[in-house]
Amino acid sequence: MKYNQLPEAYKADTLASALYAREMEYFHYEFDAKNFEHLIDNAPAGANTKDIQERLESTREQMAAVDNTYKALEAQITDQSEHEAAVIRTTKKREEDEIRSDK
Repeated sequence: MKYNQLPEAYKADTLASALYAREMEYFHYEFDAKNFEHLIDNAPAGANTKDIQERLESTREQMAAVDNTYKALEAQITDQSEHEAAVIRTTKKREEDEIRSDK
């Protein structure tokens, strides 16, 4: 499809925002995984950690899925300088949105 109404920057901004969201998602899964690992490693002797181990495995699977999605998004970057400009624009917009929500 030829896009007639979407500005060129729209795709780059959407892609930058999607990449940011995947980074945030991965960060939180990684944060949880480290906590689960700590719980398992420091469980009292004889403690049943099966539930925590299952949650850790599930979290690692989610991390892999997010990583694959991130790579697919990265593959859509066709112009590195436009992507870098989009990162600047979307970061500024997030910061402005955060300031507005704090008021």
